[in-house]
Amino acid sequence: MPESVGLRSTHPTLSVDHHYVGERAAVVSLDGDLALESAPHLKQTLSDLVAAGRDRLVLDLAEVPFMDSTALGVMIGVQRRFAGSERLAIASPTPPVLRVLELTGLATGLRVFDTREAALSYVTEDDAPVAERATPPLTADASLMLGIASTAMPFAQSAEDQAERWLRTLRNHGESGAILASLGLSETALEDPGHDGDDAPPERGDPDAVVTVTNEAGRIAADRGAPKLGTLDVLMAVTSVYGPIFYRVLSAHGVDPAELTARLAGAEAASTES
Repeated sequence: MPESVGLRSTHPTLSVDHHYVGERAAVVSLDGDLALESAPHLKQTLSDLVAAGRDRLVLDLAEVPFMDSTALGVMIGVQRRFAGSERLAIASPTPPVLRVLELTGLATGLRVFDTREAALSYVTEDDAPVAERATPPLTADASLMLGIASTAMPFAQSAEDQAERWLRTLRNHGESGAILASLGLSETALEDPGHDGDDAPPERGDPDAVVTVTNEAGRIAADRGAPKLGTLDVLMAVTSVYGPIFYRVLSAHGVDPAELTARLAGAEAASTES
C-alpha cells in the first residue's frame, strides 16, 4: 500500500516526519535522540495522530541513536490506550535502542520489527482484502509472552538462535511453561545456539518471526475451536514453524521431542473435548 507524504515537525534534538498510509495508518520517522527533552514532542505527535483517526502507527527508529526510559514510557502509554483493531509497531531500531527494549521489562507489550515494511504490514494487515478472519483474541499470558518475544527476536543471529529465544520465553508463561517444566526442561541457555554441530553455516532466521508464529498460533487456535489464543497454541506454532531446528534446541535442553509431541497431542485433544 503506497505511503503519502504527511507533515514534518521539529524539536531541537528530534525531527519527526509523518507518512500516511490508507485511512487509518501512519508511519512516524524519527531522527535524533529520544530522551527526557524530546519525549513531550513525541507524545504530542502521537496524540495528535490518534486524535485525527490515525490509530495504526509505525515508529521508524532507524535514525534514533539513543532512547531513554522516558521516551519508552510514551510509547507504552500509547500502546496501553489501544484496544481492538488499533496497533502500534516499532520498526528498524538501532542497536542501542534494541538494548533498551530488551533490557527494560516495561517493553513487553510492544511489537518490534527489523524492517519498516514488516511493521507496516503488521499494522495494516486487516486493511487488505482477505478471507474472513476467525483468529481468537489472546490470553493475558500469550499477549505478555509475545510482547517479550518481539523484543528478543531482533537480537537472534540465526533460526536456531530464534528457537532458543522462543523456548526461553515459552518456559516462563502459562500452559506452555507447565508442559515444558513437566518434561524436565533445563534452564541453562545454549552457549552457541546458532551452531548445530557441523560446518554448514547457520540457517537465517525469519525477520518477521513473531508475526509468523502468531499467525500460525491463530490458525491452530481457530482450528481447535479455542475461545482464546493461549501459550499452548504458541508452543504448537513454534514446533510447526521451526520443526527440526526447534527439536534440536529442545534436545540440547534435555527434552525428548517425541515426549513433547505426545504431550501436545494430548493437550490438544483434551482442549477439543472440553
